[in-house]
Amino acid sequence: MRDWAEIRTWRRETRAALLSRRTALSRAERDSLRDRVADLVWRQVPELRAARLGFYWPFKAEIDLRQLVRDCIAAGASAALPVVTAKAQPMEFWAWRPRAKLDRGIWNIPIPAERRVVQPTALLVPLVGFDAAGYRLGYGGGYYDRTLAALPSRPLTIAVGCELGRLSTIHPQPHDIPMDAVVTEEGIAWFRRHGRPLAQGGRADAAAGGGAYASPACAMAQADPAYFGYLPRLEVLDLLNRLFEAERAGARAVQAMAREAADADRGAALREIARDEARFCAMLSRQIGRLDGTPSRATGAFYDKIMALDGEAARLDLLDRGQGWVVRKLREALPRIADDALHAELRDMLAVHERNIARCAGL
Repeated sequence: MRDWAEIRTWRRETRAALLSRRTALSRAERDSLRDRVADLVWRQVPELRAARLGFYWPFKAEIDLRQLVRDCIAAGASAALPVVTAKAQPMEFWAWRPRAKLDRGIWNIPIPAERRVVQPTALLVPLVGFDAAGYRLGYGGGYYDRTLAALPSRPLTIAVGCELGRLSTIHPQPHDIPMDAVVTEEGIAWFRRHGRPLAQGGRADAAAGGGAYASPACAMAQADPAYFGYLPRLEVLDLLNRLFEAERAGARAVQAMAREAADADRGAALREIARDEARFCAMLSRQIGRLDGTPSRATGAFYDKIMALDGEAARLDLLDRGQGWVVRKLREALPRIADDALHAELRDMLAVHERNIARCAGL
């Protein structure tokens, strides 16, 4: 088929047939599919546990991964739900947490009651059908394709469905955006990483007949981490040194603010924050050395900027923004850090900075 009108008719009929088969599954069959898919994703995609994770509220017998998302949140992730804000436009992702108040969105699918827009670093995307090149057949609205095309950076995108949705091809068109991976109850097939095709010999090579299920862990361990979308060593070192310079500047600035604080309680709180900054300077220096890098001797410009301000209120505001910069950098980087030891220490650094932002708000 080459004519779009013909392909569109075929997709509509195929979609209806696949949905009919899926909704005919028994509750026990659906529960079994859910458990197998959730276990696969939990074990084989551990970076989701530190991601800003966009997911879907189950609809029309889709595989329900809400408990998996709750488990990821408990491990350190944050989550968001897709929201259609205008017809035929990219979706927004609104922050979600367990037991949060929900409203009804398009097709009566629950959405967060509060609009707090976030940009996910990873997505779990529902599918109706899929093919051997990682293309997804959805519901026909094109919302995920528009959204992925509009995002400033491509998240890790994993389509979720049943093996009964496997097709030889969906007859992809220029507007169709392929997934990084497709997971069904039979396994995870990897095609790309953050939109980039995997090189031949990777976990799955779409060009070579792709869609092979994930290779054993021993083969994965032999690959360059950058191959799977993780930051290469030099980029990790650059990130760590930028954070190191910022933390050094922050430690000096907060120590000075603590000495000049008019209020004793405020001074004590600032000294605690300065100790945190100094602790992370030591951690970053140690990790840079462990990765055979050279710790920077520079102090970030933040120190001069904060000390040039008059008044505690203005300095506290800039301190809050500086802590926010560190939080953003860590949230962006954590899903792409392959080293477990470094990942754990950066997660701790993120948690402490988030706590200190809340502390600054109360000073």
